[in-house]
Amino acid sequence: MAIGLARVGRTLHADRSLYQDASTAWARGAVVAALAAELGGTAHPLDLADPSQVSGFIDSVEAAGGPIDILINNAGVETQSLVEDLPEDEIARVVAVNLVGPERLTRQVMGGMIERGRGHLVFTSSAAAMTPAPGLAVYCSTKAGLTRFSETLRIELKTTGVGVTVLHLGPIDTDMWTRVEQNPPFDAAQKRLRRLGLLTDVSPDKVAVDTVEAVRKGRREVRHPKRLWANMAIAATPGRFTELGLARHVPRRHR
Repeated sequence: MAIGLARVGRTLHADRSLYQDASTAWARGAVVAALAAELGGTAHPLDLADPSQVSGFIDSVEAAGGPIDILINNAGVETQSLVEDLPEDEIARVVAVNLVGPERLTRQVMGGMIERGRGHLVFTSSAAAMTPAPGLAVYCSTKAGLTRFSETLRIELKTTGVGVTVLHLGPIDTDMWTRVEQNPPFDAAQKRLRRLGLLTDVSPDKVAVDTVEAVRKGRREVRHPKRLWANMAIAATPGRFTELGLARHVPRRHR
């Protein structure tokens, strides 16, 4: 996504969301920093699970590089067991990284976007936001929350010039999906869906290209895999009707 946005003239400010173990976080952070430098941008380390690091984060980024035009909430972490086997601190970490952190960053960036009358918010949700997935209960709940958050923001921001796009993604060929497949309850379910022809892998490059295009054209959603498009469309229908009925009736306070 960073490369695609740089190609259309956007300056990159990349956060390195350090929710992995320390060695993995350092390695990935170094890659992100190198990419940001190559694209003429900056990299900013951030642990979304640490509320103190999230506080004031957008202000510090904008102080270093200027106003943010596009915020992509792309960080995420999965669960790998049944709820009964999850430590409570793990539940708290997943909720912080997948839901509360993105909500707080969005809240921090919105004021400036609204004042400028332009901007775009992107949320990486999941097909798991729309359907149960055994072994991923906490993950599903955070992504469902993120989807509803983005849909509600779209109503609230209708007349501000700030756009909202949500990505509903199934299997993406990344390390995260490899870890998810090691979750026995979910792995059994996803194998059955594959046998039925409903799940196919999608490349990160394809997701990045479609996301950049969605931002450029103001599209509300990116859905992958396409074989689940109809399921996702049906799940999104109630929210769409609500948006059509309420979007013109949200009062805004004058700034």
